[in-house]
Amino acid sequence: MPVPAIKTAVKEALKRIGGIDAAASIVRVGRSQLSDYSNRNSPQIVPVDVAVVLDSCAQSPLILAAMAHAEGFGLVPLHFGEGHIPKDMAKFAGEASLTIQRGFEALEDQRVDVHEAQELIRCLSNVILVSQHMQGTLGKIVSENKPHIVSENPEAGAA
Repeated sequence: MPVPAIKTAVKEALKRIGGIDAAASIVRVGRSQLSDYSNRNSPQIVPVDVAVVLDSCAQSPLILAAMAHAEGFGLVPLHFGEGHIPKDMAKFAGEASLTIQRGFEALEDQRVDVHEAQELIRCLSNVILVSQHMQGTLGKIVSENKPHIVSENPEAGAA
């Protein structure tokens, strides 16, 4: 079972939320349990209800995606095609950049171990998810045969 990938996802969620103390103030468990959930040397695994809250606050299904992957599944957003193209492109670039960074880190010792491979799979899953979301948005433009307005003020650019 890819427990290390779940622990890495918890660690990333905690980082995005602002650390263990910030996370402990929003979930039903304490600081030490959160630490155990992200520690590969601890047998404790984050419960689903805590994972949902952490992912929600991290604004990304990091932990739930790792859990789904552990069971041989992937997550699919319910609202494909409802995105904002510039923001989605920035998110894609960020996820792709993180994946490349993790890939180079994994290759530093000239081998990719199981934990590194699991982390790369998690990162690639995020890239795929974001690209599928963008594909849905672009597909909606094509199917509706109308442009997607990215700014109310054309002179303001696409930001």
